[in-house]
Amino acid sequence: MAGQQLSTSKPYTPVRASGMGRWLRRHLFFRRSIYGVLFVAPAMLFFLVFNLYPMVNGFYLSFTDFTLLKPPRYIGLDNYIGLVQNKEFLNAMKVTGYFVLGTTVPKWILSLALALLFTQQFLGRELFKVLYFTPTLLSAVVVSLVWKLILNANGLATSVIGPFTGQPEIFWLAHSTLTPLSLIFIDNWAGVSFFMIVWIAGLVGIPKEFYEAALIDGAGRWRAFLHVTLPLLRPTALFVIVVSSIGSLQAFALQYVMTRGGPSNVTTTVALLVYKYGFEYFRMGIAAAMSVVMFVVIIILTIIQIRGVRSEETSYT
Repeated sequence: MAGQQLSTSKPYTPVRASGMGRWLRRHLFFRRSIYGVLFVAPAMLFFLVFNLYPMVNGFYLSFTDFTLLKPPRYIGLDNYIGLVQNKEFLNAMKVTGYFVLGTTVPKWILSLALALLFTQQFLGRELFKVLYFTPTLLSAVVVSLVWKLILNANGLATSVIGPFTGQPEIFWLAHSTLTPLSLIFIDNWAGVSFFMIVWIAGLVGIPKEFYEAALIDGAGRWRAFLHVTLPLLRPTALFVIVVSSIGSLQAFALQYVMTRGGPSNVTTTVALLVYKYGFEYFRMGIAAAMSVVMFVVIIILTIIQIRGVRSEETSYT
C-alpha cells in the first residue's frame, strides 16, 4: 500500500511544478510588459498630444467655418469645393509642383554622383566629405538668412556675377524668374549633402564580389553601374526619393524667411499658403482643408513611388 501510495503521489508533483512555472512565467511576462508600457508611455503620450490629436482635429476643422474669433461651424464639403475655384490655392499647387520637380531630380542625381566620387580613394577625401556635409548641420532658417544676405541686390552674388552681366544690381529675390530658381538652387545646395551620405551607406553595403564577377564576365564600369549598382541600390533609392519628395512638398522655411511668397506669389507654396490663411487671414477651416489635400497628395505620391521602385525585390543573394 505504501508503495502504491508513493507511486500514485509522484505524478502530482511535476504537475504542480509545471503549473507554478507557467504562473511564474506569465507573472514575469506581465511585469515585463508593464515595464515596457511604462517606458514607452511618455513617447506615446507625446505622439498622441502633438501628432495624432492635431491631425484628427485638423481633419475635423477642414469641414468647418472657423476664424479663431468664433466657435467652429460645420459646413460640410464647402471648404473643399471652394479650393477648386481658389486661384491662390491653384497657383500654390503649381508653384509647389515646380519646386518639387526642381529640388528632387537634381538632388537624386547630384547626391548619387558625389557618393560615387567619395567612395573612391583620393587625397583629402574625408576633409572634403565633411565640408560637403556641413550645410546639412545648419537649420533652414540659418541657411535662409545667410543666402538672403548673399542674394541681396548689392550682395556677394551680384559682385561675382555682375561683371559678366554688366548690371550693377541684380534683384535675385525680386524677379519673377530669378527668385524661384534661386530658392531651388539653395534647397539643392542644402539638401544634396544629406542624401550623399545616404547613398554612400548604400554603396558601402554592396558586396565587392558582385563587381568582381561583373568584371570577369567582361562588363565595364558603366555596365557594372547599370546592372549591379543601381539594382542593388533600390532600397536606398526608395528612401532618397520618398524623403526628398515629402520634404519638397512641405517646403516652407525658405519661402517664408527669404521672400514671404513674393514677388507676385511666384514662391508661395501650399505650406506657406496654409500659414497665411491660418495665421494672417484667420480662416482656419480653409487652411485645414488645404492641409488635408496636401496630405492626400503626399500619401498618393508615396504609394506610387514605393510601387515604382519595388525595393522588396532587391536581394544580395
